[in-house]
Amino acid sequence: MGVVDKSLWLKEKDYMRKRMLEDLDIGYLDPDIYHVLLAIFMREEAFPISSCSGRITIVDAPMPWHRKSSAVIFKKHTVVEEHEVLSVLRNSPPINRLWLVATGPIFHISTLTLREALSILRIAREAGMKHSGILSISRRGILVELKTGVRVTILLRSRDFVISDLQEAIRATNEALLEGKSRLAKLYDLLLSSSRSQ
Repeated sequence: MGVVDKSLWLKEKDYMRKRMLEDLDIGYLDPDIYHVLLAIFMREEAFPISSCSGRITIVDAPMPWHRKSSAVIFKKHTVVEEHEVLSVLRNSPPINRLWLVATGPIFHISTLTLREALSILRIAREAGMKHSGILSISRRGILVELKTGVRVTILLRSRDFVISDLQEAIRATNEALLEGKSRLAKLYDLLLSSSRSQ
């Protein structure tokens, strides 16, 4: 098992903090997640590498988990409205199949120590991010993934099929997104209370 190089890790943390601020300046950063990223950066032995606050997408793919033969044709980090989905259905005939997908928040976090990785995992699981774990350990840091497991996937359209109850599909998708956002808010609260008690 590798040992984390502290000087390399600190340089990476500084770089990622600067990159987050640049992303914020140009409007690239998901606004729902900025405060959570700051709470992670405030921790002495952790920093975020990548993140998403949860999103709704429409994907053109044979199956929703295919990567190579898929294309994201719609993406939004807030709830969707019927007219937005209808516009995609009318204006984007599928090459394969169109899938409406809601996913919960996800984070990749680098920690300096195993103790910190386990502390973050405990907090994440308490917040409802039950599908979390350590992905790797290297000189660059201990890579922790936080996931909720919140996911809804609904077939909208194929060459021979169009969904009949679009309103119910959108309602279920929005509910899933909001459930993920609720867990994100709980994660933020727990990170703050944990930092105060350190």
